Amino acid sequence: MPPAAHRLSLLLLPPDPDGPVDVVTQLYEQLRATGRIAPDGAPGPHPLVDGGFARARVETFPRVQFASSGQGGFRVSCPVNGSNQVQAFNRALEAWRDGGPRTVPFPCGHTHDLVDLHYDPDAGFARGWLALIDVQSVELVADALEDVERWMEGVRIVVRRG
Repeated sequence: MPPAAHRLSLLLLPPDPDGPVDVVTQLYEQLRATGRIAPDGAPGPHPLVDGGFARARVETFPRVQFASSGQGGFRVSCPVNGSNQVQAFNRALEAWRDGGPRTVPFPCGHTHDLVDLHYDPDAGFARGWLALIDVQSVELVADALEDVERWMEGVRIVVRRG
């Protein structure tokens, strides 16, 4: 497990992990246009995160990636019965990374997409995200969150250390 880091980043993931990555680029441009992010990626004059952040950047990938805290030790629960399924998830994640399906069978009798599982702390899948680096809070200001959810038609926020 990597050592704990003091720097936090927020990853803003679109709700559809398989959707086009341009939704993330468009979010970045919307946040720049509304003064929440400056042209150079620094905080703009209108707050996005309580206390601010050091830099915003768009990160995109040719295929879907798994985004998590980067520290390990999280809980994965079945969306049907809430049972802890960390071991099954770990096996399924490795199989998916090796080219297998992004699914896992659970004792509840259902096969779930890894996207639909419940993670604590939150985690998710996406082909890209907006990274807010070195944030001073783990929450977006309320009106900024409303804007982000509207522009991306939902959002998953992953807190990452380091």
